[in-house]
Amino acid sequence: MRIIFCFTLFFLVSCGYPDIDSVPSFKELKLSDEELFDLCQINSTDKSEIDNCIKEKQTN
Repeated sequence: MRIIFCFTLFFLVSCGYPDIDSVPSFKELKLSDEELFDLCQINSTDKSEIDNCIKEKQTN
C-alpha cells in the first residue's frame, strides 16, 4: 500500500514540472562583457583564442 501511495504522490508532484519543449531559445541572449569573457575562457585558455571568441560572439 505504501508503494502505491508513494508512486501516486510522486506522479502527482512530477506532473507540475514544465516539459523540456517549453525551454526558451537562447539564440538572442545578450551577454555582458564579463559573462562573454567567462564563456570564452571556459572554452580555451589561450589568449588569442579568447580574443577571437569574444569578437565572434559580439558580432552575433
